[in-house]
Amino acid sequence: MAKIICGANELEDVRWDGKTIEQVRCELKTVLNPSGNLGTSLRLSIPEDSKILLNGTPQDQTGIALRSDDELEFVKAAGEKG
Repeated sequence: MAKIICGANELEDVRWDGKTIEQVRCELKTVLNPSGNLGTSLRLSIPEDSKILLNGTPQDQTGIALRSDDELEFVKAAGEKG
């Protein structure tokens, strides 16, 4: 199952397998950045300008589908606010 990392948050689930990087980003922003009654315990902020690492290698292509052994990380440069 693919692993998704953003900051201190890590998610591993088979539902990410086969989805593109962009699909994962959109789904996590929708599911984990709730506006309303879901509470703050599920927040995962993926900045639009975050760098993408796929298995530790920088990635510009967001149409790549994840495999079950992939690790996708959204990285915001240290020292940036917001």
